[in-house]
Amino acid sequence: MKRILLLSLALSFFSSNTYAQSSRHVVLISIDGLRPEMYLDTTWPSPNLRELMKRGSYALHMKSVFPSYTYPSHASMVTGAYPATHQVCYNAPFAPLGGDGRWNWETSNIKARTIWDAAKEAGLTSAIVEWPVSVGAPVTWNLPEIWPVKDGDDRITESRKYATPGLVEDIEKNATGALTRENMNESYFGFDENAGRIAAYIFMKYKPNLLALHFACVDGAEHDQGREGDSVRLAVESADRAIGEVLETIKKSGLADSTTVIIVGDHGFSDFHEILQPNVWLKENGLFHIGNGWGMKFQPAGGSAFLYLENPGDTTNLVKVRTILNQLPDSLRVKFRIIEKPELIEMGADRNAVMALATYPGTIFGGGVKGSPLFQCPEGGHHGYDPNQPEMYTGFIAAGAGINSGVVIAELSVVDIAPMVMAILQIKFEALDGRSVPQLIKK
Repeated sequence: MKRILLLSLALSFFSSNTYAQSSRHVVLISIDGLRPEMYLDTTWPSPNLRELMKRGSYALHMKSVFPSYTYPSHASMVTGAYPATHQVCYNAPFAPLGGDGRWNWETSNIKARTIWDAAKEAGLTSAIVEWPVSVGAPVTWNLPEIWPVKDGDDRITESRKYATPGLVEDIEKNATGALTRENMNESYFGFDENAGRIAAYIFMKYKPNLLALHFACVDGAEHDQGREGDSVRLAVESADRAIGEVLETIKKSGLADSTTVIIVGDHGFSDFHEILQPNVWLKENGLFHIGNGWGMKFQPAGGSAFLYLENPGDTTNLVKVRTILNQLPDSLRVKFRIIEKPELIEMGADRNAVMALATYPGTIFGGGVKGSPLFQCPEGGHHGYDPNQPEMYTGFIAAGAGINSGVVIAELSVVDIAPMVMAILQIKFEALDGRSVPQLIKK
């Protein structure tokens, strides 16, 4: 009965004379850690996703950026640019001697034109619910993603401070009841369910032309339990149910025939059981120093690690790094490949990195500088690998006004999302790296 109810929400969205008009509203929904099988495989509890897929179009997979991380990927989705251009290269800024715990929360960290900028310039309204890199975004209604440095589970205390004035109070009074650390907490599926209720309420009351919503709990479950954990399926079901509520609200609003729904992911996931610490090699060879004059350091990013030089012209020590890496025992050297600068440029990664290491599923990189360079750890899940690894593939579905039905795309990229959204809303937007995928959009 539960699945029948969930499916009925999607069916109600598609009933009557849907798609008769061009799109005036785009609802962009990100499921953090979404993998293609979560909608392609019927054993996953995602009836709303599959109904959107059947009624609209979808991709067999979508590629992330390098590293395949949440914040760089979401910044690429709203700019159509790779991290080399928009400069949100990691979840948190690179800090060779340790950061202050802050992530790249502020939109000012994005050094490229966003879809929010374009919508505002075109005189359209927009809204954000828990979207990464959204504090201070130029949107009409904003509930950004941010949390206290010392309490990552609390997703509302800081967000209140940066939300559109009066918006949280309006939501609490008319949609959700009091929002607290307990019910806006990534550790519980209620966080996604409340995010869905908030987005549904904003759409019903304010009818924004562009609404971006981010669900975080699938990612959290995969980090804890890996790709196939029981909680991962429960998290997918919870996000799917929240999507069903958004779809039902679109129907109730009377705007179903002029609304496009786009489902995206930001990266896939790999199981891992060991951590490799390349900075141990740098420290042992006197190339990294704790204190002023740090020399060089690898920035770990899950399945990848990026090398930075305090002195970018320090080519002598860079040669030493290559020698150290290539003289490692075969048991260690086979665990990663070296990505040199030209390939990093081609992949659109951070221009300031001089080299990267890419490991393979089962191993991730850590940032430690002492102890063993390789150690075993409790199994879990992670990302950040080369986006060409199939485990890092994420998902894409589009349905509604302005979208052709029955189109199956073999592959697209997260950088294609911004030009696609702008094309649907008929806003001129020059994406530096993405393309609009014209076969998806009705002429």
